[in-house]
Amino acid sequence: MMKTPKSLEIFSAFSEDMLEALAPYVKSETYDQGVSIFKEGDEGRAMYIIEKGQVEIRKKDKTLSLLTRGSVFGEMALFEDAKRSADAIARTDLALYRLDNQDFRKFIFDHPESGVRFLYNSINEMSRRLRQTSEYLTTVFETGRIVGGNYSLYEMTQKILNRLLSDINGATGGLIIIFNPFTELYDVACQANLTELDFDMALNIIDRHTDQSLIHQLDQLMVLSVAIRDEENVLGYIMLENSPDLGHFSTQDEIIVSAVGNQVGLGIIKAYQKQEEEARARLQRNKMMQF
Repeated sequence: MMKTPKSLEIFSAFSEDMLEALAPYVKSETYDQGVSIFKEGDEGRAMYIIEKGQVEIRKKDKTLSLLTRGSVFGEMALFEDAKRSADAIARTDLALYRLDNQDFRKFIFDHPESGVRFLYNSINEMSRRLRQTSEYLTTVFETGRIVGGNYSLYEMTQKILNRLLSDINGATGGLIIIFNPFTELYDVACQANLTELDFDMALNIIDRHTDQSLIHQLDQLMVLSVAIRDEENVLGYIMLENSPDLGHFSTQDEIIVSAVGNQVGLGIIKAYQKQEEEARARLQRNKMMQF
């Protein structure tokens, strides 16, 4: 039985009579952090609404979205008998409402007006998530094209930073810092439109960086910091700044920049390999000129 449904957006337009009609069909469930709710390929038999906590939607070890209180997921089970298209994992300790597809179909027939209202709210949520997915795929595709291009390290990072500043709402400026394996120090590869963030502040953020805490508050400045990695090593950081007056970075922003960070790691390795090849070619030409 639901206790606080009116505070969840999907139920906000429901009358007390509608909530009373729906309540017998909805079950409460809890999950510990890290527990799988369902896996890709499982039979889809229910949709879920988050009452408390976060759910991570993953596909082939890539995070697609992080869902918070009030979000709906697994809702395609209400519309078709199909297998799950992604994994759903409890990012934190979790409290959910579960609505089985058979119960939902019975609810629709028994209470058509309430059922239509519930469907309408569910479709609005699906539409919102589709827009987020479209934004994610567009940014990842475009940065993939940049990484695959024949650019120097500076050119590649500058193009990627410009792309992120265009795509991430509220980002006013940023920089990309690369670890120099020869000096074992960090260098600024590129920067754009910085208002308060500087190199010393960036180094301080690196000292405090964890993959669980990507947002850093510095006085009146918010910084989104994402590590750039290859399979084993941290190669650098992407940092975007904004003013709290423009709104905070969203969970979706974190996901997009993290995905770009994974791509940039491949680009950095490619750029280093290109530099090494050019250095060997110059060395070979110099040897030839000595004869």
